[in-house]
Amino acid sequence: MDDATIKYKCIIVDDEQLAREMLAVYASRVPHLEVVAKCKNAAEVEAILREQKVDILLSDIEMPLKSGIDLISELENQPKVIFTTAYQQYAIKGYELEVVDYLLKPIGFERFAKAIQKAILQIETERKAKAFELDKAQQAQFLIIKEGYDQHKLFLKELIYVEAMREYVVYHKTDGKLMELRSISKVEKILPQAQFLRVHRSFIVAIAAVKSWHVNMIQLSNTTEIPIGKTYRKKVKLVLNDLSNTL
Repeated sequence: MDDATIKYKCIIVDDEQLAREMLAVYASRVPHLEVVAKCKNAAEVEAILREQKVDILLSDIEMPLKSGIDLISELENQPKVIFTTAYQQYAIKGYELEVVDYLLKPIGFERFAKAIQKAILQIETERKAKAFELDKAQQAQFLIIKEGYDQHKLFLKELIYVEAMREYVVYHKTDGKLMELRSISKVEKILPQAQFLRVHRSFIVAIAAVKSWHVNMIQLSNTTEIPIGKTYRKKVKLVLNDLSNTL
């Protein structure tokens, strides 16, 4: 990705409007940092995070209804968090929650910028680690599939999706299909997670083959439509939205 195009999405949450505006001004002075929302409570943050992936969350701690600590504790796949607060006594809790930094009000711009750079460094380190794992996974080029008395070499780049059919699984390829006596749960364990995604109790899809998706359905590159199971919906949304943000 070209450095000039990188944007780190940021949310500011504070029940005081003046604090929100000050942090937004600071953020505007940091290259590649984009404030996507200025929220006055935790509920607004949660609503946004259900719809899109955010890289950095600047959060006050003492807020009505739900504190910043409670908000962070309950978030799944949380952004990099920087606490912004007037209260020093929560520092240990922040450390336990593994927040990036803990800024005490009044916050100066230099201290703010330093915290943002720490968050960005962590984000980029994790992205490089993920890219390394993807490259490592791609080195596992094929599986050996036993169909009846025959054994076949199934190249992962040819696999579009896997379908469960009772005690069998069907491997749908670009040029046909193979059937094997095996549970789909076992197949899920041996396929690289960076390349394949369980979307339904009966289906695993190749992420690279996903052409489009909405809340209940995925369309693959061969025009096949695959249902998204209710219990898998949240994970599917996170993975595919994350994929969109890295393109």
